Amino acid sequence: MALVDLRGREDEPAVRALLACAHGSAPSVDRAAARYRTGEWVLIGWEEGGALVACAGVERGASGDIAMRSVAVVPERRGQGSGRALVDAVAGAATARRLVAETDEDAVGFYRNCGFSVERIEPRAGRARFRCARTIEPPAGSTAAVSAFTLGELERAIEESWGADTSDDPGEWSEVNPARGQCAVTSVLVRDLLGGEILIAGVLRDGERVERHAWNRLPSGLSLDLTRSQFRGGEELEEPEAGEPILADRVRCELLAERVRARLGGVT
Repeated sequence: MALVDLRGREDEPAVRALLACAHGSAPSVDRAAARYRTGEWVLIGWEEGGALVACAGVERGASGDIAMRSVAVVPERRGQGSGRALVDAVAGAATARRLVAETDEDAVGFYRNCGFSVERIEPRAGRARFRCARTIEPPAGSTAAVSAFTLGELERAIEESWGADTSDDPGEWSEVNPARGQCAVTSVLVRDLLGGEILIAGVLRDGERVERHAWNRLPSGLSLDLTRSQFRGGEELEEPEAGEPILADRVRCELLAERVRARLGGVT
């Protein structure tokens, strides 16, 4: 069971099916998917046995709270605790003080069962509405728990720092596909900055291994893959294992880290 970052996967059939459970009509799903693509909202998934069984849409609020914009569970797993497990995992990964949500009578019981306090607010369109809040207690002895929805600035800084000189495949790198060849150095940088471990898996195309791909599992358990966008369709990943990417030479790692520090004002 694991949290997964679903950014860049909004149009996959399994993801769209879950979005439909949360948002209903196709136009509503399209509007939500657009918000996930732009980064306005972040889509977090919950996998069990390698299958996507639930997802949550979240947004960082102006007050620093994490706003739950949607929670959906595949029909065959409802009533089995997958939704609550996802909410608990999001709470465990977040750096915010609270999770908040606004909902109606259909879903207020779910949030109450997930440990949210509930307050009735002004009705909307003739329907009762509720504001829900759950205080997040940081793990004992933790320093800076990190989650996908607190990584926006770092992700942008990394993406803007990629170039042919940080790629392990410079001949194939281009501004059209800036993530090409960046997985090794990016996974090392993310691990050095945020902790956790690097996951490595073979990439299969037409059943043959053509390369290896690296990404991160953060201390919170969140799987974070900032270079997945380099794939253009048709690739499959083998079962990952923790390890060190062979192609992450120190010169390119230090070059990427230097650029990222400059973009973040030296805060890394």
